[in-house]
Amino acid sequence: MITKPLPACLRRGVLALGLLLTACATPAGEDKAKVSAPQIFTDRGSFEVGVTTLSLSDRKIEVYYPAAPGAATGRTNEVYLQTDPLPPMLKGLASKIPEGVDLKVSVPAFRDAPAASGRSYPLVIFSHGAGGWRSGHGKLLSGIASWGFVVASVDFPEYGFSSFAGGGARDMAARRTTSAAAVDAAIDLLDSTTHAPGGLLTGSIDMSMVAAMGHSAGGGTMFAQIDNPRIDTVIGWAPVPPQGPGTTSKPTFIIAAEVDSGIPVATLVSAYDSLKAPKGLAVVPRMGHNAFSDSCLAIQSGNDLISAVKQMGLNVPGPLLDLAQNGCRNEDLDTATGWAIIQHLTVTQLKSSLGLPGAPRTIAIDIGARFGGSPFELRQVSLLPAH
Repeated sequence: MITKPLPACLRRGVLALGLLLTACATPAGEDKAKVSAPQIFTDRGSFEVGVTTLSLSDRKIEVYYPAAPGAATGRTNEVYLQTDPLPPMLKGLASKIPEGVDLKVSVPAFRDAPAASGRSYPLVIFSHGAGGWRSGHGKLLSGIASWGFVVASVDFPEYGFSSFAGGGARDMAARRTTSAAAVDAAIDLLDSTTHAPGGLLTGSIDMSMVAAMGHSAGGGTMFAQIDNPRIDTVIGWAPVPPQGPGTTSKPTFIIAAEVDSGIPVATLVSAYDSLKAPKGLAVVPRMGHNAFSDSCLAIQSGNDLISAVKQMGLNVPGPLLDLAQNGCRNEDLDTATGWAIIQHLTVTQLKSSLGLPGAPRTIAIDIGARFGGSPFELRQVSLLPAH
C-alpha cells in the first residue's frame, strides 16, 4: 500500500513551526541562514532518471522523473539536437550545418525508463526563458529529478525558440494570458497522467505538492502564478522580476547571476525586497544569464547552433550573441560548478518549502572545498506562512 505524506499546506505548517522554534534562539528576520544540520545537494541524487514526452494540443512537455533501480541497464543517455526546436520554415538549416560541428546534447536520463514504484513524488512545473525550449535545461532538470522530484518542462512557444526564429506572439498581454493557461493545462495533464491506470507515470506524481520554477522570461511566467491555489512555492532562475508580491505568503526563492547582462542583480534585489516572506535570494558570483541552460558547454566547445550559423556566413545580431554567451565565457564561473550550486540551492528550497520529511531548515553555505568559502551570497526571511 502507498502511504502519502501530509498535504503540502499541513507539512509547511509543521516545517514553519520548526523554523519559528529555531528563530526563538536567534535574531528574527533576515540572517545568514545558520545551518543546524547542513545537507548538500551538489551531486546527483540516489535515483536514476527517466524522461518521457507528453503532449497538449499546442505544446509538448518533457518530463524527468525518478526511475526504477537498474533503469540504466541496456539504455543510453537521452540525446537531443540543438536544431530540434527550429520552426518548420527553418528546418532546412539543419542539413547545411558545417561538417565537424556536433550539435548533439547528451542528458543523463533514459527515454521511457520504468518509473520508481512504491511512492509518489512532488511535481515541479518548469518554463524555459525567451528563445529557449523544453529540453534546453535537461542536464540541470534531470539532476533535480534525481533527488526525488517529477520535473515537467513545458514548451512555451509564445516566447520560445520558435517565436524568436519564426515570429511568435509579440502582444505581451496575450502572451501572459496564454502562458498562464498553459501552466494550468500542464498541471491538469500531469494530474490525469498520474491517475490513469497502467501508464508509465501512474501513481508517480504527488499532486498535493506542486512547485513552479522558471528561467528568465519563464521565471516571470511562474512568479505570475504565485496566487494560483495549485502552486505551493515559486523559484526563479535569473527571472524576469515579478510584477508584484502577490496576495498570498507562499515561499519564494530567486537565484541571481552576478554578471548577468540581461537581468541585473540590482533588479532582482529590488524584486526580492518587494516579495512577502518566507523568501530567499542567492547571488552566485561570476555566473551569467545563460549559465542555467545546457548551451554553455556547447558554446565553449564550439559545437553550438550560433557558431554553426556564423560558420555558414549568416549574420548573428550582436546583442543576441552577447546574451547567448553571457555566463559561458572563459572568465565566467565554470559551467559544471555553476550547475552544482544551482542544483544545491534549488533542491534545498524545494525540500524545505514543500515540507518534505527530513527537509533542511536552512541552506548550507559551506558546500565543499571545490566551491570555495563563499560560493554564493544568501539572504533569507523565514516566517510562518499565512496558511
